[in-house]
Amino acid sequence: MKRIFALILGIFLWLNVVPTALAENTRLVPCAESSVFVERVQNAADSYYTTKPLRAYSRLLCGEDGLPHLVLDRLSLALDVLTPIVIFLYIAGWIGWTGRSYLRAIQKLGSQEEKEIFIDIPLFVKSMVLAFLWPASAVQEFLSGDLVNKDEEIPISIR
Repeated sequence: MKRIFALILGIFLWLNVVPTALAENTRLVPCAESSVFVERVQNAADSYYTTKPLRAYSRLLCGEDGLPHLVLDRLSLALDVLTPIVIFLYIAGWIGWTGRSYLRAIQKLGSQEEKEIFIDIPLFVKSMVLAFLWPASAVQEFLSGDLVNKDEEIPISIR
């Protein structure tokens, strides 16, 4: 029974029987034209923390609730969202690659436990500087097979 269902589901998905859903911006209006948003701006306290952001929000699109919504139907808005995401992923990868390269370097030196507790600052700074190019290093280690340990090299708990 499960196989028949899977076969039928596969045929339906393969033939694209499900109609394509199109997202249309029919409810959003520019915030400057939204009566609820304009009322919200007029009722807001006159301070730096409310006036300046609300002026910036007036260029966005607002819903029926008078609050700005970010619609990624334009390339410029998609780039506005994609830029911080890429920056975050790069910095997170840089931090991770710094720690990884430091741990691998102290493993080769032999005094691994001591240097995990008392950090070797010159070695750590060297690891940080080399980690700026972590995407290229990751690709290089992946292609050489050095990025991931083999199954035999991974310790397994005796529990």
